[in-house]
Amino acid sequence: MTIVTLRATVVGAVFVLVAACAGWARAVPLPEQDSFYAEPEGLADLANGTVLASRMIETESFWQPLSADAWQVKYKTIDNHGEPRAYIATILVPQQEWAGDGPRPLLSYQVAEDGVGSKCAPSYALRGGIEGGPSGAYAETGMIRFALHQGWALVVPDYQGPDSELFGAEGYVHGVLDGIRAARAFAPAAVDAAAPIGMWGYSGGAQATAIAAQAHTTYAPELPLSGVVLGGVVADLEATMAGFSGGIAGGAVVVGLVGLDRSYPEADVSQYLNESGREMLAASRADCVPNAALAYPFLDATTLEAWPGSITNNIELSQVVRKASPLFRPGVPAAPVLLHHAVADEFAPIGSARALAEKYCSAGVPVQLAENMIGEHGTEAMLGMPTALTYLADRFAAKPAASTC
Repeated sequence: MTIVTLRATVVGAVFVLVAACAGWARAVPLPEQDSFYAEPEGLADLANGTVLASRMIETESFWQPLSADAWQVKYKTIDNHGEPRAYIATILVPQQEWAGDGPRPLLSYQVAEDGVGSKCAPSYALRGGIEGGPSGAYAETGMIRFALHQGWALVVPDYQGPDSELFGAEGYVHGVLDGIRAARAFAPAAVDAAAPIGMWGYSGGAQATAIAAQAHTTYAPELPLSGVVLGGVVADLEATMAGFSGGIAGGAVVVGLVGLDRSYPEADVSQYLNESGREMLAASRADCVPNAALAYPFLDATTLEAWPGSITNNIELSQVVRKASPLFRPGVPAAPVLLHHAVADEFAPIGSARALAEKYCSAGVPVQLAENMIGEHGTEAMLGMPTALTYLADRFAAKPAASTC
């Protein structure tokens, strides 16, 4: 799940009001109102990662332009239901020359999209889509700015796809890895075929990154992956949803249930909800987590249950949730991994991160587990960023990876 605190939500709401009143934010149409996002027919026979269309765009982070040439690229991939689809990725190339050794690295950055509406998508946020309301994607444009300052090219995929399939794990795999394929194939970005590739995400973005990295060798083994960074990783989605329940951002549980219901319709998630719960789901089908957090603060998941334990102690539902939990999915990354995590993380319990590190270590993956005794889920995104950037720079430079295994 994304970084959600009351202060962050209030600040985001203030930003929206200030931008609207001062006229600072550009009018950016929502993806469903933007013809560029329309999906063409005849996708089935195309190779995954095929670039279908592109347009040059201006990008920003908190009303300041990003110093990069940027494009939105439409590419062919496969959604969570095995259907050929057209996803969107934003490709950014710093305007300064690459000063490092070898070709300019390519970083796939997965934001904590954490929403079930198009306004939550990173492609919308990077064009200045703050008028759609606060979102995890908009908050993380600052992280993208710091990555660009390293001189790396970035690909930022809308890995939940055009239907905003939150927790659709197979869609995550294809959306992320085919986004990298599209970036390498996109001639204007001039990504060298020998360029090292890194993957990075925080919170829900780390969840998507881990899921994709664990499938890398089976789905896209041709990609030269050099390193993976997982910050505040949602390793066990069930533990994370329990962490939100009853807290200031308890409404996030509603968005999570919408995502599970949409991504796994065969599970019929609504059967586990009472009438009030079903009404909340219906009202939140285009929300980002901050929207639901504001609407339902301190929501306890047990108040949504059709019967005691139907959500909080249900083996059938747990099996669905585990499909989107890196800890319980097959495979491990084929590259060294950094996990940085706050010990006091209230939304992604440290125990789950430690278990994921142990899973990778047991398979022989070099893992650096960096635990922070200071802060919690929200603060670790920034406190851990220097470690993340240094780790990626070392992997791109082909330095030996330290391991705490």
